[in-house]
Amino acid sequence: MAAIRVNLKTLLGFPEGIQSYCSYQDAQMRQADFEVKSMLCSDWLGPDAKEFEGKWAGVCDRDSQAAKFKHSLVEFGEILEACAKEYRAAQRSATDGALALLGSINVGL
Repeated sequence: MAAIRVNLKTLLGFPEGIQSYCSYQDAQMRQADFEVKSMLCSDWLGPDAKEFEGKWAGVCDRDSQAAKFKHSLVEFGEILEACAKEYRAAQRSATDGALALLGSINVGL
């Protein structure tokens, strides 16, 4: 039987790390959006500016690739958290079973 080694603390930390990364990314996108919109309102005029503005709006949309990627990361974090909880429950069950078996052996002696 193969042994699976899991660092439960690390596994439980992944969802928090993913949330932290997503929050950081959101802040960076808000800053970039502010900068781009400021530039489009004052410094950059003409048809190429309008074209870029349309493309930039697509980057910030809720159905953009960036938004979809963020959503998939959050879901992945939720799956990792569920796996960690399942692993912890299996670990406790195995430990409890081993202790019960040890207790029955000690009683028989």
